[in-house]
Amino acid sequence: MVPSALALGYVLNVLFRLSLVTKQDHPVVSPDESMYLVMARILAGRPTTEIPGDQVIPAGYSLLISPALRITEDPVYAYHLIMGINALISCLVLPMAYWALRRLSVSKLVSYIAASATALVPPVVFYSQFAMADTPLPVLVLAWLIGLHGLFSEGSKKRRIWFGLLGAFAAGYCLLTHDRGGVIIALSGVVLVMALVFKWAPRIATVSALAVLAVMFAGKQLMTSWMISRIDGAHPSEVGNAVLQTLENSRLMRRTLMRTIGHLWYFMTCTWGLGALTVVVCVYAVFSSRFTLANRVVAFVMVALLGGIALAAAAGLPNDHRIDTIVYARYLSLLVPVYLLVAVAVLYHVRGWKKIVALGAAASLLTLVLTAALLHMASQQWSKSWFILWALPDVTFLSSLSGGDWGSFHAARTTAVALIVLAVLLLLRLLGGSRRAVLASGAVGVALAVFAGCATVAITDHVTKPNAAWRYGDGTGFIEKAGIRPGDRLVMDKGFRWEIRMTMAYQVLDGRIWTRSLIKNDAPPTEANVAVLALFEEKAEAKDSWRNAPAGWHVDRHVPEDHYVIWRRD
Repeated sequence: MVPSALALGYVLNVLFRLSLVTKQDHPVVSPDESMYLVMARILAGRPTTEIPGDQVIPAGYSLLISPALRITEDPVYAYHLIMGINALISCLVLPMAYWALRRLSVSKLVSYIAASATALVPPVVFYSQFAMADTPLPVLVLAWLIGLHGLFSEGSKKRRIWFGLLGAFAAGYCLLTHDRGGVIIALSGVVLVMALVFKWAPRIATVSALAVLAVMFAGKQLMTSWMISRIDGAHPSEVGNAVLQTLENSRLMRRTLMRTIGHLWYFMTCTWGLGALTVVVCVYAVFSSRFTLANRVVAFVMVALLGGIALAAAAGLPNDHRIDTIVYARYLSLLVPVYLLVAVAVLYHVRGWKKIVALGAAASLLTLVLTAALLHMASQQWSKSWFILWALPDVTFLSSLSGGDWGSFHAARTTAVALIVLAVLLLLRLLGGSRRAVLASGAVGVALAVFAGCATVAITDHVTKPNAAWRYGDGTGFIEKAGIRPGDRLVMDKGFRWEIRMTMAYQVLDGRIWTRSLIKNDAPPTEANVAVLALFEEKAEAKDSWRNAPAGWHVDRHVPEDHYVIWRRD
């Protein structure tokens, strides 16, 4: 019955995700999506082109979606296929979450309900609606932690070897997928070395896991080098250098601390306080001999990863005067499923109303302390910073439930709603007492599933769909208006709209693009046959957009409502 139920749940989740992205025709998150898509087109064997920012980021996610770009040259159809691949990958959270809960000795029924709820939470679904590496990361993190848990649990040597290999491969593929994987692989290395020293696992299992980590690390370096060799002027990502430089700068310590608090606050609220409950339990587990070695090790890496990513993101993000830079949602989203699952497992196993109340009080206190610290350090920044709805979906949804709108940021209101949700969930568990703990935990799971599904649909309606419609002119709309034809080789002036320049690296799928300072007399590439230049003067003639156009170029069309001119080579 369980395999059939998981298969059915998986299919339904895939269909649900696909129903949410029926009008997603083109990338809308710049430059992130375009960077992954450019690498995917190269991995698919298509012609090279310019990559936004000239930086090569980890290409593991691009490898997963590259089959879509082998099938078709139509960028819209290819993007639809990528959304399908995203749905297939994202829904793997369901069986992985079920497996994780069963390893924590939760009953089959409660495990299935809670796993279904976890597959529906906004941080899992939302990022799968875009061509971004955040899609596979929650699945990989679950596989990594399951692998570590199995490696350090009692069992046969062969079984523990396989768990160790699973954890090491998942950690390595996290590194291959995003820079956050650097924290994961570092933690894995530390834990495995400690396991060798203290003999926590069979030596062959630990050594095998370390070998896989080394191979995956080397593979990541080789893939990056290969990508750089394929893209003119490209260089490795500079995120790591930015993090180290910021951490070494004493003048930026307050800013880094403020952002770290903000990221942790966002995580606690977007998990509706359950993330804070898990933090409390994990910290206690690390120092308590009442827990098994496997639980203590996993508890340690969960807390260390939460703090490590929050600190690294706080240091690495630029000073771009955006609210979401202070309270960033995306970088910690990969931990949302596992933190929710551990919280459900805790509520399933804990007995006695006093313990449940104590856990709820501790989680609420942690969330309130983070809120107070955030308001104290950052409240004056809100009026000076940009509010970007796409980057703040979860907290904006929560604040909207208390009478707010979707156009502004409300930290205190968000906290209040998140803690109300936590209180309702804990009340459901309390109503079951000790005798009906399983039934009450199932009710908590059902409530989570309903709330998560509603939140995901609301965020899709208020964020994803409007964002796609608004960016239409930067993607498919530009292709149509500009008259871009199959095989065109497009050079764009650096003064032209940034969002379109980022998107075209993917949209011109069967040609290629360049960026040059054409109005400053940069020569267009000899292979280019189309040029795009901005023209903001309403009374100016189209030919004034490129006064020093080389011989052989002529105005093809003028799009005055969007302030640009298309030139073609004779």
